Amino acid sequence: MSAEASAPVETATVVERPAARRACIVVLGGRPFAVDVVDTREVVVLDATTPVPGAPSSLVGVMNLRGTVLPLIEARPLLGLAVRPAVGPARALVLADDTNQRAAILIERVLGLAVFENVNPPTAGVAPGDLIVGDLVDEAGDRATVLDAAALLRAVRRAWDSTTQPSHAVPSAPELVAPAHTPGA
Repeated sequence: MSAEASAPVETATVVERPAARRACIVVLGGRPFAVDVVDTREVVVLDATTPVPGAPSSLVGVMNLRGTVLPLIEARPLLGLAVRPAVGPARALVLADDTNQRAAILIERVLGLAVFENVNPPTAGVAPGDLIVGDLVDEAGDRATVLDAAALLRAVRRAWDSTTQPSHAVPSAPELVAPAHTPGA
């Protein structure tokens, strides 16, 4: 038997790192914001929207997304940000919570996807709140404020509920919609 065959075999030590997550980075109020891709469905170019009488200011209206009516939300005032026009065609980010109820938020533009491992406490000057989870720093060192998509959807629902009263002819809160079945799909 040769000496090489009886030599001990070194084993590599595997260091486990937390699983990296991805976020969709968009611009709101001139600043980058991130939403975990788990809570996002797609970015859409807005065609036509329909206003909803009696709706709170955060509910811009509704839009038709392949046969499904989605609430269209203006999230910037909820975040204490100024409303700015979109760069190019108007776009919206479709969000879904853990019950798969969906709504779209108006965005100024899309910056892309980022990979991150941790969410840090918010930077100075950004107050943590129900809608802001913290900050992420991507692999390139760029920062973005992380939004809690489910909390944002709940905030809009609360705003709607506070503006409607049982005596109004306006229906109660429009449901944040679940995906509709598409014939032939």
